[in-house]
Amino acid sequence: MADLAQSQLTTRHLTPENVPPVAPRGTGPLDYLLPWVIKLRVVGTASIIETEVSRSMLLGRGDEKSANKPDVDLNSFNGYQLGVSRQHAIISARNSRITIRDLNSANHTFLNGGKLEPGKEYKLQHNDTIRLGKLELQCLFVVMPSSYEKNDTPFNEIDLRVIGSGQYVLVADDDEKVANTIASVIKQSGFDVGVAHRVSEAMTLIERRMPDVIIMELLLPDMSGLEILDFARTKPGGEHVQFVVVTSATGGYQMGQAIDAGAEVFITKPVGVDELLITLSKLIKQPLN
Repeated sequence: MADLAQSQLTTRHLTPENVPPVAPRGTGPLDYLLPWVIKLRVVGTASIIETEVSRSMLLGRGDEKSANKPDVDLNSFNGYQLGVSRQHAIISARNSRITIRDLNSANHTFLNGGKLEPGKEYKLQHNDTIRLGKLELQCLFVVMPSSYEKNDTPFNEIDLRVIGSGQYVLVADDDEKVANTIASVIKQSGFDVGVAHRVSEAMTLIERRMPDVIIMELLLPDMSGLEILDFARTKPGGEHVQFVVVTSATGGYQMGQAIDAGAEVFITKPVGVDELLITLSKLIKQPLN
């Protein structure tokens, strides 16, 4: 056992592979430090690692003797056997881009099958596949500062100036990181914010104070998000509430139901902070320019 523990202090070297290097992607402006919420799906398993990246996130393999613990510890996913270094790669987030950089790892970092040159930044995109040694992760964006790639539009700097004047916005999403990130941005923009992770919690908050805008996910654990809409409409002042559906559902029966129920705006995940603020500015009739 002692020999095994000692062996895991160094990275297991795997058989080298003859793979082409990945071409660096453009970066563009990297000015603001707005949050990203990403999911790393461990390929071949049902495991998903969700995290918020505001500056940087170290991927690697932790051990008891190391002072520098990785932000994402891949030990529990057979990191040692699959050739993950203790400090393997780093993901960095800024306003317009999220990037990955190999930290001169023993078994290399790969992006969509191409090998990264150590020390160089490479742009990550939604649905990219990252491989650390032989451990494969699918990178999924959930919340990102700018929606320009998602919507294939020109990049614009994100403006977090105050657009609200204390209007009450209720955010209902069972994903805690998503809800809290959206709430934090909205609060910085001048709104009062309530957060609920279940329909029942949202109803309790509505009883206390009727929101001006409700931003909600359709797929909530206890009931459909449409129950929030129906509930608010039955309360005094509820006829004036405006609904924004932020969801991973991209069409079909649920979206049709939401339209029929009176939802005004739909934003599909990954959601851009910019499109969310533009939506709010239009709903409260406050120009965002």
